[in-house]
Amino acid sequence: MSATNATNATLEGALPAPLAFVRETPRDATWRNAAAARDIQPLIRIRDVEMRYPGEHSGETAKVLAGVHLDIHEGEFHVLLGPSGCGKSTLLNIIAGLLQQTGGTVTMRGKAIQKPGRERGMVFQNADAAIFPWLTVLENVEFGPRMAAVNKAERRAIAQKYVDLVGLAGHEGKFPHELSGGMKQRTQIARLLANDSAVLVMDEPFGALDAHTRRIMQNELARTWRETGKTVVFVTHDIQEALLLGQWVHIMSRAPAARIHKTYRVELPYPRSETDPRFIRLLAQLQGHFDFGVEREPAIAEEAA
Repeated sequence: MSATNATNATLEGALPAPLAFVRETPRDATWRNAAAARDIQPLIRIRDVEMRYPGEHSGETAKVLAGVHLDIHEGEFHVLLGPSGCGKSTLLNIIAGLLQQTGGTVTMRGKAIQKPGRERGMVFQNADAAIFPWLTVLENVEFGPRMAAVNKAERRAIAQKYVDLVGLAGHEGKFPHELSGGMKQRTQIARLLANDSAVLVMDEPFGALDAHTRRIMQNELARTWRETGKTVVFVTHDIQEALLLGQWVHIMSRAPAARIHKTYRVELPYPRSETDPRFIRLLAQLQGHFDFGVEREPAIAEEAA
């Protein structure tokens, strides 16, 4: 048995159902586990991605990302987790097509991602910058179908469907200034669903919300994802949020030259509870990466070994 497989067996023996550990390298026999066994082409494939920015002095460059590999299959929920400044939002913006990587490849359905596209909808932390203040909730949600020349009756039905899905029924006629922060984020999400975006790209969308509203929105997002079957790529620095939402949690190393250091597959059933003993154990294991340095094995894994 290889050293990597021995590590996996040790962790799986300690945590048989809720957590599986996969090293993030395309050459590893454990790369993507069950997905690789299914031999299904990923929806999004990221290979050896590098991102450099101009440095402070002429001719210098700062390497933010280096050697990032990731496969994202249709319908999966992936979370990029890491400390501030580790490049997780940079990677997300590359996936969204808002940034162009300086090295490596990023493809969706086999085609290079080079610019934003309707198939990848972005949910921003600041909803006020993303929804139109002069349009009502329903008008905001139907904006995409309207631009696609969908007839009025059909686009109104599409918008109403997703307004209902995200829990905004009864608020269709309100303008953004009349909405709470959570309601604005629901409007953002409903608008992307009405656009029929295959992938929801979410950059800490609940970071500005109070704790109570944030928890409600986490539950609503998990429910909406399960009901629609959309693919989600979600950025957070909150370990608890990552475990509440993600099927796959990717821990990023610190910048410069950040990469995906470890990938965990979380197999707890939805909806998830922070009081579940299995959840508490997983939280402690992932917290260990940050307590002792991202690239250090968590204490629970060392004890299991």
